[in-house]
Amino acid sequence: MFRNKSAWFSDSVKRDIVNFWVSQGGAICDWEKADYLISEDASCPDTHRIHVSEEYAMDRATVFHSAYLSTCRLRWSTKSVPLGHYLLPPVSVQREVKAQLGRFIWEKEEMLGVSVSILFFIA
Repeated sequence: MFRNKSAWFSDSVKRDIVNFWVSQGGAICDWEKADYLISEDASCPDTHRIHVSEEYAMDRATVFHSAYLSTCRLRWSTKSVPLGHYLLPPVSVQREVKAQLGRFIWEKEEMLGVSVSILFFIA
């Protein structure tokens, strides 16, 4: 599923998610070289460092929530899971989005304790 793809994983990501990535052919590397940056918590120091980096400010780095990989595992596919729905913005941006739109997709999943197939922000 992730052959020829590389990812960096925040310390906030559960080990089983990292193991799933590797089991599906994905490689792990430094964040500056990774195809995907995966985190579960924007306030985690390693993720915060990316969010305040020049690369992030210049749109050369994007962080995704680990729920993307959980949903890919559930569906056994990446094609049916819109990656853009799993953007993990900085904490300050999350507050603004929540004030306007409600919860993010991964917050709905966490509340239920399962991976759900909802592909939009929950109001």
